Amino acid sequence: MGRALNKTRQSMIDEVYPRVQIPEDKITEENNLEPASLFSFKPDKIILEIGFGNGEHLTGLIKQHKDQNIKAAFIGAEPFINGMTAFLRDVTEESYENDVCVWNDDAIPVVKSLTAHSIDEIYVLNPDPWHKKRHHDRRIINHDNLSLFSKILKPSGKLTMSTDVPDLADWMVTRAATHDDYEWTANKASDWRIPPKDWIPTRYETKKAKGADKMNYLFFVKNN
Repeated sequence: MGRALNKTRQSMIDEVYPRVQIPEDKITEENNLEPASLFSFKPDKIILEIGFGNGEHLTGLIKQHKDQNIKAAFIGAEPFINGMTAFLRDVTEESYENDVCVWNDDAIPVVKSLTAHSIDEIYVLNPDPWHKKRHHDRRIINHDNLSLFSKILKPSGKLTMSTDVPDLADWMVTRAATHDDYEWTANKASDWRIPPKDWIPTRYETKKAKGADKMNYLFFVKNN
């Protein structure tokens, strides 16, 4: 059993999470959940972030789109409760509750529930590398999951991934680049070594946790 949440974090789960969570009965894994129906406004753009950690990137995306006057809606999945509570605290402080829906568990059931061609962008940043070879099949980026992502992405939708683990970077590039539904946008090394000007760094990236080397920024576009 994990450590008990402090009073503030517990209040996030008890009071805020029920207001922004994806209703459990909507997680059918039957591709019948229209994501726009989760929001009180009609979004022009819908973005999904898988495994958002403490949520600083997702919060940054919300702010970035608001600053650009883009009417966007955001869906986030994070299985770890401490990350979720950190994100919910920021959401509350910034009054972003109407802009986001979240799921405190594995993201794949959410992906399987969303309707086809309904998501504009998917982010998978710094996923668990599962270093041991015998655990590589647990990596979230694999052919089957890439097919699931492709199903919900709109034509020309974007898949953005990042990692500081060289082996995982090679793994993700190989699987996405050899998948029929994706095209890698990189033309030169700097395209994956240098983040774009509007990149929102995660806390993990900023503090170079666990002796992080160089981050790899991998941008793919759905080609059909």
